[in-house]
Amino acid sequence: MYFIEDKEFGKVMLTVRRNMRNMTMRWKGGTLYMSVPVGASCTDIERALNDLRPKLRKAKSKEYLSYHIGQVIQCYGFTITLGEQDKLPNIIVFSYSESNVVASVPQGINLDEHGTKQWISKALKVVAHERAAKVLLPLAESITKRVGVSPIRFEIGRGLRKLGHCTPGKVIQLSANLVFLPAELIEYIVCHELAHLTHMNHSPQFHALVNTYLMGREKELKKKLKDFSWPVMR
Repeated sequence: MYFIEDKEFGKVMLTVRRNMRNMTMRWKGGTLYMSVPVGASCTDIERALNDLRPKLRKAKSKEYLSYHIGQVIQCYGFTITLGEQDKLPNIIVFSYSESNVVASVPQGINLDEHGTKQWISKALKVVAHERAAKVLLPLAESITKRVGVSPIRFEIGRGLRKLGHCTPGKVIQLSANLVFLPAELIEYIVCHELAHLTHMNHSPQFHALVNTYLMGREKELKKKLKDFSWPVMR
């Protein structure tokens, strides 16, 4: 067994196997393992990684979410940095500035434990909800001006599986967890909900309108959202 360094996945462990035609990949403990046929070149391996990168990214996010001290989580309008503290053994301590939130976990805690990941993930969602209105609502309002339609009002919710919702009363609810997305994907969600002001369905006419709002990028952005690696548990 040997390894290569990938720009996104880090150390990738490789095993060469005889009587093997196709490469296989799997995550184990946060590390990517590949089985490759005899004679596979570095170019072959890199091509296989790139072809499967979106699926591997999604699998890692879903199954092997990981945190580490010093990690910087980029959010829309601010960042969250994971630190550590030795004063309070059972509490995550937050410190705030305009552009960064430091979430300090107890020193020596095992960040690989599932329960710890759930704890940190929940804390990150609390930060998201605290910051969401300030960063998301101005962006949403600017999008409504660009496309020329507007709801009765925008509201901030806490959902992660349902990132947006347009009510029959033309109120659009946006999940606070949208802050974990890049701006173009937030815009995709907002435009999707704005199109529901005209079409309360997912008809071809609805998707055509979403695509117009997104200047022809609906399918592209839908795929990017599907492949996005969330920094919190869904």
